[in-house]
Amino acid sequence: MTFCSDIEINIASEQQQNESTVGHNFVQLMPGLSVSLSTAQDMGAADTKHVFPGDDQYIHLNSVLAGKFEATVGNQLLQCGCGDFNIGFSGGENFCAYHSNDFSNLEIMIKPEVLTELAGEELCGIDIGKSMSFFVKQSGPSRKVSACANRIQKLIREQEAKPLLLHSATLDYLYWHLTALKSVDTGNQLPLREKKQLIAARDFLLSDLSSPPTISDVAKAVGLNQCKLKKGFKALFNNTVYGCFQEERMHKAMNLLKDNNVTETAISLGYSNVSHFSVAFRKQFGVLPKEARLNLAPTIVGN
Repeated sequence: MTFCSDIEINIASEQQQNESTVGHNFVQLMPGLSVSLSTAQDMGAADTKHVFPGDDQYIHLNSVLAGKFEATVGNQLLQCGCGDFNIGFSGGENFCAYHSNDFSNLEIMIKPEVLTELAGEELCGIDIGKSMSFFVKQSGPSRKVSACANRIQKLIREQEAKPLLLHSATLDYLYWHLTALKSVDTGNQLPLREKKQLIAARDFLLSDLSSPPTISDVAKAVGLNQCKLKKGFKALFNNTVYGCFQEERMHKAMNLLKDNNVTETAISLGYSNVSHFSVAFRKQFGVLPKEARLNLAPTIVGN
């Protein structure tokens, strides 16, 4: 399943293309693996029904970067908003689609055998099926998937091509996309009541990022025992209880650094030792908070 008829034309003639950029927003990274950006302008008038051809060679992994998209494939309705992502195989099915005028989408097109070779164990638990019949799996926003998608978008739009970086970023995106969908598949096996309790637990956990509650406190707050809480977090959110807290805490830190220095940010998030904060921040983002602050506001001097 693809979101852009222009991309379909490129796929059809892939054998005649080299491994460099095709057009402005389509890049073949290797045989059987391509990446593209499509916008509302590529797809015709907004809020108007369009019919696009499917293909029977590629699995498509999509991330909506902006706007909204709605498609009907066979008897299945697919509705996507900014941050949503999905994986699908159309099996040659045509689809009818609507999009908003600000719609933008990142799409990875990969042949099943290439995905199997690259993903290895990460593919386990995702029922693609040997016969490769029509399927779609969708998930809501994921920070890691969105971050990878935005990095690919930036690399594609840079005038000077960086094929190695783009290839690396695409593999990173594949990993987190598949991992997130595995979590959705596992989470779908949880009873509805337990899912609601786990979502409430996450809300409670993240209500005060300056002071992490104990696992016991979180469990009591939502009426779950600690064992179910810990297992449920891994199944539904693909993270530990503390890992979920710390990830959100560091993203909050990144936002605070736009207007506050490192010490102020650390204190506001409950750190009495700035070096401990710096270690946690670097573990999350790969850079020290002082370096991140300079990148966020190049004119800032000092910490």
